[in-house]
Amino acid sequence: MDKLISMTDEVALLAPIVAAYVGVAKEFRVPSRYYHLVSLLIATVFILVPQQVQQTLTTISVIGLTASGVYHFTKKREERSDGQAQQGGVYRHIGSDSDSG
Repeated sequence: MDKLISMTDEVALLAPIVAAYVGVAKEFRVPSRYYHLVSLLIATVFILVPQQVQQTLTTISVIGLTASGVYHFTKKREERSDGQAQQGGVYRHIGSDSDSG
């Protein structure tokens, strides 16, 4: 039973890491039909490596994926001369404050 509880904690930690790596695969335009396979392969690597290697991979993943996410969501928008800004390939008008109110 203790092994099951320990495994639950491990799954709770690794599942979002695996999901984040699938998100990285999406950025590389991996076809969506392969997302499940990518997640299984990444999970397999985490589970089959020795515990010390798994801990190191987990630490590297948390730091790297967090830094990447923070950069992605905080980078400055490219502002155009017509008062619009591009973020994620989508242009939005930034001259008015129509979202508040």
